[in-house]
Amino acid sequence: MLFRAAFSCVLCILCAMAREVRRTFTIGANAENLFVGGNFVAIKQIKRLEKLLVGIGIVLVVVIVVCLILCSRADKVSAPEAIPVLTTSTTTTTITTTMATTTVTYDYTMHIDMEKVKNHHEVNPDVVGWVYVADTPIDYPIVQSEDNAYYMDKDWQKNYSSAGSIFEDFRGEINQTENTLLYGHNMGNGSMFHAVKNFKDEAWGKEHIYFEVATLEKRYIYRIVASSVLNGEYGAEFDYWNRITLNAEEFKKYIDEIRSTALVWYAPEDDLPEYGDKMIALQTCNSGADDGIRCLLFGQCLGEY
Repeated sequence: MLFRAAFSCVLCILCAMAREVRRTFTIGANAENLFVGGNFVAIKQIKRLEKLLVGIGIVLVVVIVVCLILCSRADKVSAPEAIPVLTTSTTTTTITTTMATTTVTYDYTMHIDMEKVKNHHEVNPDVVGWVYVADTPIDYPIVQSEDNAYYMDKDWQKNYSSAGSIFEDFRGEINQTENTLLYGHNMGNGSMFHAVKNFKDEAWGKEHIYFEVATLEKRYIYRIVASSVLNGEYGAEFDYWNRITLNAEEFKKYIDEIRSTALVWYAPEDDLPEYGDKMIALQTCNSGADDGIRCLLFGQCLGEY
């Protein structure tokens, strides 16, 4: 813009000079005639032209100096080598949530000696575990055969015994199948599974709410769910002995049937057995009579200890 203005100014001056020169020469031409009558007019016009040329020269010098100054300043203003890039940084905050692990403790001391279990198994490979109920004679090895008849009249070493053994249903596996059963005689001397009947007394049962069962590798604590007196013969409405491997629906039905037929229901309402929990039933005869009526203790596994 400044160069255009300077150029326009110089152009105007030049135009003015041209007009003035033309005018001067015109006057000069006329002055030639006037010189004949007197030379005063011609000399006056020449002096006027000289002054005009001096003024024009000064103006041109000023314009040239101004242009030089402006050009010098323009050279000093240079564009940046690159357009600055605005760098933004994003900070990502990662929140790590640690799931709290709830540790549940039970007022119970484990009693089963795992070395004793293994020693019994070395004597008889049919020994698969151990069962213990506090304040009772129930502290026996558990055996298992290919059927539910073999150990009814044999001890854990396979010797004949009218008291038989505590044996696991041949279809079950402790803490593996959804449910399993342990069988034992109701002996008049209080041995074997006679004490299962103690849990028909609710007060006594609440004071002995836990019992334990072991496999060859681990010990498990169980909580009493119910004490029941049921028909244990073929044709019974609730064939609890056939509830070994269960899906979710069957498991729920099993628990519902235990509850609906229970003599004493012990399970807390805020921690009822759910699918995934392992169940066990301890069965004995309810009396000395061979009437098919069984006394049962249903238990829910609370975990490994």
